[in-house]
Amino acid sequence: MKFIISCAVLLASTFAFAENLIPFNFTNEDITKVIETYSKAANQKFIIDPGVRGKITILMPEKISTEEAFNQLSSALAVNGYAISKQGDTMVVVSARNIERNYIETTTTVPSLKPERIVTWIYTPKNLSVDQLNRDLRIILSRDGEMTTLLQKNQLIITDWTSNLQRVNNLFAELDKPVDPAIAKVVEKATKDRVARKAAQQKEKEKKESKETPKDIQTE
Repeated sequence: MKFIISCAVLLASTFAFAENLIPFNFTNEDITKVIETYSKAANQKFIIDPGVRGKITILMPEKISTEEAFNQLSSALAVNGYAISKQGDTMVVVSARNIERNYIETTTTVPSLKPERIVTWIYTPKNLSVDQLNRDLRIILSRDGEMTTLLQKNQLIITDWTSNLQRVNNLFAELDKPVDPAIAKVVEKATKDRVARKAAQQKEKEKKESKETPKDIQTE
């Protein structure tokens, strides 16, 4: 009897899982239509900004879960410069730039990779200056990313897609380490030499300019 009951429970759970799988395959389909399809399948409310337009392609040969469908939808929207923000029980779809200004998620820990979304991540380096990181590593952000500093607390405020924040976090993990004393001395010497060269060049420039005789200005 126990064996029969166990089999019944297993079959019931299998069918329940199967019922959660949905077809989610689109070729050059209107964005609004794809969102509508997911909305109905997941029973999820959406608000779509009037500026959201275009077509997307999501190739899923087999049925997938609504969770994976949401991951695929968010990634497809990101490729087109749009992002999803959860506002209560409603998903809001707007341009990435508008998400950064109005609907941003903020965290002090690196955000999860999926679903793809724009997040503000506050990072506190342990061994590096945020001023140096901001100056040297701004190029690693995506076209929608922003990086600012809070010098008083030595914190970086980074807003970007979660996929890129994961990459930035991996990079920081390699860079934000104690510096070897021998390397620190070499860097310090190189910095002093660079500053000295710039000072000498500036002094030579000022000396040269002071020797030049101004040309007479003729007036009629």
